[in-house]
Amino acid sequence: MKTIISRKTGEALEIAKQILYSLQVLTVGLLIPFLFVFGITYNTPKSLQQKEINIGKPGHENIDRTTMDISKVLPDQNS
Repeated sequence: MKTIISRKTGEALEIAKQILYSLQVLTVGLLIPFLFVFGITYNTPKSLQQKEINIGKPGHENIDRTTMDISKVLPDQNS
């Protein structure tokens, strides 16, 4: 439905409203994808994990050494 405008000021006001609406739609249309891309790329955990990973040999190795007395003769269970 079209609005009939008889005055020049009303016509200018209607054009200004249309331009403002178009700018709002354009702003929302560009802002939402920008915020989405910015949100998924800003400060990702991948960049934080790279600082925490250290690859290399540890300074000392924890080796459990068990001792065994080989001088003691064990009984033969099969006899």
